[in-house]
Amino acid sequence: MKPEDRPIGHWLRELDRRIEGAFVAALDRQGLHRRHWQLLNGLGPDDPLWEGQRECRQDLVQRGWIRQDGGLTEDGERARAAIAADVATVRRRVTEGIPDEDYLTTVRTLARMAGNLTA
Repeated sequence: MKPEDRPIGHWLRELDRRIEGAFVAALDRQGLHRRHWQLLNGLGPDDPLWEGQRECRQDLVQRGWIRQDGGLTEDGERARAAIAADVATVRRRVTEGIPDEDYLTTVRTLARMAGNLTA
């Protein structure tokens, strides 16, 4: 079966599964989850998800990476930079071999398709 013989929903699910797996693997090396990364990468007290992340926040506080108010410590800045490099590697892998214009067309097309289904 050729790739184009499968419906877009198949490829969306497959891509999502693989992206999630790659991020899980990258963060797992640090003993982290996606919510940890979101907290380190700027999810602060003003964000509605902040309160629901007590366990992750406490873990990062215990590691000495964030303060109780959500601000990063020096160690947290270093950890965030190292993890950001891992995240960037995953993002590069996802788009490897895809010209920028093809990537932008894909994103615009998916956004349009999502918009078409908005009630």
